[in-house]
Amino acid sequence: MSYYQHRTAGYTAPPPLMEQMRLYHVDMNPYGHRVLLILEAKKAKYEVYKLDPLHLPEWFKEKNPRLKIPVLEIPTDQGDKFLFESVVICDYLDEKYARNPLHSRDPYVKAQDRLLIERFNELIKGSLECFDTNFAFGSEQIMQTIDVFEKELATRGTNYFGGNRPGMLDYMIWPWVERLYLLRCVNERKFDEKRSLFPNFADWGDQMQLDEVVKKHATSPAEYFDYYKNARAHSMGYYI
Repeated sequence: MSYYQHRTAGYTAPPPLMEQMRLYHVDMNPYGHRVLLILEAKKAKYEVYKLDPLHLPEWFKEKNPRLKIPVLEIPTDQGDKFLFESVVICDYLDEKYARNPLHSRDPYVKAQDRLLIERFNELIKGSLECFDTNFAFGSEQIMQTIDVFEKELATRGTNYFGGNRPGMLDYMIWPWVERLYLLRCVNERKFDEKRSLFPNFADWGDQMQLDEVVKKHATSPAEYFDYYKNARAHSMGYYI
């Protein structure tokens, strides 16, 4: 994996791809974080091209008029192709690389996992709202959504939603859960009290932090806290 990082307007487009894919990504973007986890879990060959969402180059806007980030560029015999939307990208990667399948082979379980990913959108909304309003803790969306996932883990009786190892659902929701740990920097006692309400989910989070794929792209709670405290939602419009 290699990185390109550019911070000035008007920078030139990267060269055409050869074999590896290219992820266009913004620092601290949870949707791009989601794709990085899947790329890593599938052991795919890829490079990361980091963008400044406030100074997107013209060539990128031409290829991506809706300004969607992240974007996965894929080499094909017909030229480089672009994929948008993190859920679509992650599903593509799971189908493209047979090793380490992340979706359940059981169609019903796979469908249930997709529904839970959609349900998780409420936590995404609640967490961003929370981070953008002085980190007010206890957002109803966050608490209600975590309760759904707490009960789901109890029903499945497994360490991870994917069974005995992380699967697609685990990795798809992890970027936002990792960011929730920044709330410990705001009020440690209150955060720990909330953890005790959701023992299964808390244990799952502890185990996810030990996963090698997660550790590869992990950011500390203090780093998240500083980022959201200073940046807030200045580039949230690019988070898809």
